[in-house]
Amino acid sequence: MPLANLQTTLLFALLGAALVASCGQPAEHEACAVQARTSCPTDALTFDTGIAELLHARCYPCHAADGVESSRQLTDYAHVYGERMSIAGQVASCSMPPAGSPQLTSSERQQILDWFACSAPE
Repeated sequence: MPLANLQTTLLFALLGAALVASCGQPAEHEACAVQARTSCPTDALTFDTGIAELLHARCYPCHAADGVESSRQLTDYAHVYGERMSIAGQVASCSMPPAGSPQLTSSERQQILDWFACSAPE
């Protein structure tokens, strides 16, 4: 199996596990609900057409060179792509952004996860 297909398979397995784990959680997680995708939706964003802006607004404050999570910078496509498995799992499980930070809307979560379902196009 080519590496790209293996990574995509692992990503879908991770997303599925995160979605199952979030079932039955308290009402605060209802805003976190996302739809599991098995293929790339036609209206998915690319990094340059919306994902970068979304990550900059929601993630950059902590994940920048001078942020509290500077070891995991999300400042450009290369950094984000390198962290894609971790990002997908944390977005799907609603563990990021952390409590007390501005939260992603369900739509924003879905956009990020759809982007990953499309192999994270630049």
